[in-house]
Amino acid sequence: MFINKCYKCTMARKIPFYHLKTPVRLCHKMNKIHEKQGTKVSQEVINYLESSSEYKNIINIVPKSLLRKYKAPETMYLINENTARNITETLKKYIEKDAPVVEVNPGPGLLTQELLQCQKNKLYLYETSNHFAQCLKDLQTQHPERIKYKIADFFGMWKLAFQDKMDNGNRIKELLEDLATDDKDRILSIIGAMPSLSFVKHLINTIVFHNANNHLGRPDLYIVMPGHHYEFLADASVQINKHKSVPSLFQLLFDYQVLNKVPKVHFLPWTYASSTQKASVMDEFCLYLVKITQKPKLPCLPSHLPLLWFFFKRHTFSSSTRVIPMLEQWIPGCGVWLITGQDPPDTNKELSPGKDDAKLPHMTIFTEFGDLNLQQKLTIFKRFVSWPEFEQCPFRVTMENNLPKFASHIDDDDDVKRSIVSNIDEIEPSDTETSPDTI
Repeated sequence: MFINKCYKCTMARKIPFYHLKTPVRLCHKMNKIHEKQGTKVSQEVINYLESSSEYKNIINIVPKSLLRKYKAPETMYLINENTARNITETLKKYIEKDAPVVEVNPGPGLLTQELLQCQKNKLYLYETSNHFAQCLKDLQTQHPERIKYKIADFFGMWKLAFQDKMDNGNRIKELLEDLATDDKDRILSIIGAMPSLSFVKHLINTIVFHNANNHLGRPDLYIVMPGHHYEFLADASVQINKHKSVPSLFQLLFDYQVLNKVPKVHFLPWTYASSTQKASVMDEFCLYLVKITQKPKLPCLPSHLPLLWFFFKRHTFSSSTRVIPMLEQWIPGCGVWLITGQDPPDTNKELSPGKDDAKLPHMTIFTEFGDLNLQQKLTIFKRFVSWPEFEQCPFRVTMENNLPKFASHIDDDDDVKRSIVSNIDEIEPSDTETSPDTI
């Protein structure tokens, strides 16, 4: 049915439905566009930029959309030259010689210019917005042999990976072009500001479900991120009271450290202070420059990573979940092996914990997952999958039936291809401040 206004607009103006010619959904979409266009810039942001001569050109360079304040922006842009130099001075100690460097959303190119001066590696620029095209093309003209520039959403490659999985496409390879590699040990330095966790989740998913071919090699991330996101990923309290799969897998798969902190006001757009965000030990007026690198050794066999994902997904959602009763739902009677600290005689020694794995405390039927730290949970997992009864229990089949769509095998037919757009939503890319654990 075609109408000229949405139902509320129609009722307000008393327009007969048979006179209306525009689709309802289009009406809502157009209303959102008009609301967006009508939103004024933040006077607080304008006052800050006008208060310093170093920003005299920024107001005219950046799009008006960056002069607003957001609850959860999709991108962040560096606008301060001193902070660009500060970040570069920090990074030049870590960037691998001869490793290609990707800068994500360089915007006006302040950090790009500093990176060109501090190292000789080739720079690949991925910019989401067309607004900065002229600035970046000018830099490319000045350094044609060192800069490759492309309009693309690099941090949004999880969407392309999902679509490739659905229809066996080559979108990731087309995005990366000569950066794509089948060498899992190729070092790639990725630099940028990341206001959400979607790209980190993409890397986790890539390792867990597509470990044989990720096209990136072994990326080193040098990411500016909000403190509460780093705290969510890396805070040791995840081992005690935040039983979430994202930080658990992140800490098992990656090494990470804070290299520096930079003023939050030196990045656009600004964000609103969250009234629901929990108290943090991180400086709320700063963003954190974080180095994230994949660990050289996986926590378990590559073929067992999906099992590990499901183990954390199912078992660590509650700190009060009792370990033995939960595992005995899968392998009845297995609690005796945990209580005695021994394993069945025909345990698979290749899968069971080794000398470097964490020792378990004395286990009882009352021991809860919240009583164990992350490495001890990993030990529980390794013992569980090494027991002879494991392959006959329904754990693996249940895991396979609960794989996310981007990780499961999908037949190549027209119905599946038509469902790509609707199924993208199932990846849950949004990162709310209250619950960023969406894997």
